[in-house]
Amino acid sequence: MKKEESQAILKNISKVKREKLGKSIPIEIFRVFRHFSQIYAEELLGEKAKNILFVNAGKELGLTVGENLYNRSFERYIDNVKKFLKDKKIGILDITEISENKLVFQLDECITCSGMDNIGKRICFFEVGLVAGIVEAYFGKSKKVLAKETKCNANGEGICEVSVYIT
Repeated sequence: MKKEESQAILKNISKVKREKLGKSIPIEIFRVFRHFSQIYAEELLGEKAKNILFVNAGKELGLTVGENLYNRSFERYIDNVKKFLKDKKIGILDITEISENKLVFQLDECITCSGMDNIGKRICFFEVGLVAGIVEAYFGKSKKVLAKETKCNANGEGICEVSVYIT
């Protein structure tokens, strides 16, 4: 998707006119939409395609958000991202490992699965894409970014974690 197209979509969906109900919805409603969408996507497209669909959607948002929050200083950039994710109630982001070719992000209070029972699988494909997009927005096309969910609340691991490999 082109940068201008992503920016236009984000601008359009950010316009909310709900004078009596406001902008917020209960997290349960979001999760119903999110989880049933994943189930239906898997039934129609298969598991791999479903995962790619949600990862790519998250990545588009991550790229767009990253471009809007960009700062040359990596520390300031990540601080901007952390504030955005917390303000939008997506989760509380922390970096637990930084090396030349690997970053590990933890997302506490993840919007998709925090507090869920252990269902025995990792399900935060959108968040994986979001983090990948955010990292890619910082490094640009000069580096290849591969992200993988390495922990998930829904898998009984107590927190969501995304490992990002940079080449």
